[in-house]
Amino acid sequence: MTKELQGSPSSAASWVELAKEHREFFKVNPQLQHSLSLMARYVLPKEGDKRPPLSSNFAAALLQTAITLHDRQTTAAEQWKSFMPLWAALIRGLLGTLSTLATLWLKSGSRP
Repeated sequence: MTKELQGSPSSAASWVELAKEHREFFKVNPQLQHSLSLMARYVLPKEGDKRPPLSSNFAAALLQTAITLHDRQTTAAEQWKSFMPLWAALIRGLLGTLSTLATLWLKSGSRP
């Protein structure tokens, strides 16, 4: 796969590992000479002993699905960042309140 795809994947150690992480797209069988196959190929009806090549529209739909899934995962992973200003404000408010209470306590304890 590394030779055919002209390099290693950037998000996994190998193409087999990448395929194992994305079972929704790939079928993995390490015992076979060609251990990876695209799941979409098994949806198409056979023409004789072989399956027909994927049409460009079908391949484009698969790529768009992969991109959409990646975008959703990235958005979900970065969703916590929108709460950072709220947490910062809450922590500042809590520290300000504690500081004020500590100052009042120290002033009240030093009176004769």
